[in-house]
Amino acid sequence: MREKKVAVRYAAATLGSIKDVGEMETVGGDLDAFAKTCADNAELRKILIHPGIPLESKRRIVAQTAVKLNLSAKAKKTLDVVLRRGRIDVASDIAESYGLMLDEKLGRQKVRVTSAFPLSPADSEGLEKAFSALTGKKAKLELTVDKSLIGGIVASVGSKVYDGSVSNQIKRLKVKLEQEA
Repeated sequence: MREKKVAVRYAAATLGSIKDVGEMETVGGDLDAFAKTCADNAELRKILIHPGIPLESKRRIVAQTAVKLNLSAKAKKTLDVVLRRGRIDVASDIAESYGLMLDEKLGRQKVRVTSAFPLSPADSEGLEKAFSALTGKKAKLELTVDKSLIGGIVASVGSKVYDGSVSNQIKRLKVKLEQEA
């Protein structure tokens, strides 16, 4: 819990220091890219959190990683501050908190949609409109495919789940039949 609070403070400070919406979006993407790189590269993660490796070596590694990822100056500065304060271990939490704060600031709502098959652009647009109307905010879809659903979709908005999948309908039918037997 304490780690999340630390991440929220860094995310808020970074977001508060940016006035341009385009730059806000860029920094969010950059923080996500760095967090993903750390999550995907165990060796990088170990080096950055290892207490025996000098700070200057870590700063060079973060700077090199930032160049490879083509990160913005604001994202590089944020990561450098976080690293110097010994909190690089919460980089992924910072990226997540930043994204949530940015969505809130811009009146967006993240909607995770899982479908049995890839959605057409028209279907995606229809879902976006439907969830925008439902939430009162601009829906921001995150699309994934899970063939085990058989058909239909499962959508998550915050902690609320809308399950219109065929596999869920079969499960409900099975429960109903078992109760009647």
